[in-house]
Amino acid sequence: MANKTGDILLSHGTLEHTVYLPNELTGEQGSMGILNLFELEEDEDLILGQSVYKDEDHYYEVMKKTGSNDMIHYLNDHIKDIVEMNKVITSKFKLV
Repeated sequence: MANKTGDILLSHGTLEHTVYLPNELTGEQGSMGILNLFELEEDEDLILGQSVYKDEDHYYEVMKKTGSNDMIHYLNDHIKDIVEMNKVITSKFKLV
């Protein structure tokens, strides 16, 4: 579903969309790992997705275009049936 959503975002102007599966979740060289921030249950997986936009205005432009996409609405509704949304983390970053 993450890849299909990414394909839709790309078709509406997102510059890049990448999905990552974890390789190592514990910290190294004295740093914390993601598992220090929250605990995964045995039947849970961690998936990270990254979408890249030119800037904040570009993000809102793409979101406006996807608002009329039936497939993205279906995927967003379907994910709520299989994912505990209170465990989903979203964030925005800007390049410095």
